[in-house]
Amino acid sequence: MSTDTWVLLYGMFSAYCLAGCLMEHFAVFSGWPAVGSAEFKSVQTAQGHGSGIVYVLPKTVLTALVIAILVAAPDGLPRWPVWAALAALTAGWVSAAVIQVPIQLRIRHSADRREIARLLRTDWIRVAAMVVHFGFAVTAIAIAGTG
Repeated sequence: MSTDTWVLLYGMFSAYCLAGCLMEHFAVFSGWPAVGSAEFKSVQTAQGHGSGIVYVLPKTVLTALVIAILVAAPDGLPRWPVWAALAALTAGWVSAAVIQVPIQLRIRHSADRREIARLLRTDWIRVAAMVVHFGFAVTAIAIAGTG
């Protein structure tokens, strides 16, 4: 695969996943306090499945793509920002697995407003990690474009 193809795929997936992350935080999670307790489980479950398809699956592909870029080492695509981007993605995955998903599983059954507020506060870790990833992706792409 040519370096241009790697750069194109990396840029597209990075931008898409940043948008998905922001959508999940600002459009999905932030609306949960407005959902009644009786409907909360069905709303959260449906939105969770949608977020999985629209955001989590592409983020998984993005993570695999970043690893593939590091393995393939295409000419002209610098490695240091890609390694940094992988570190940011890893921080986001760890945050989701250790903090956000356990909270989501608890609130699915309780609709506890304090836990929803905690999810929104702690989700900034995951959002920040994706923003940082995007910054390193843009850096790698910019360097590749000038190389």
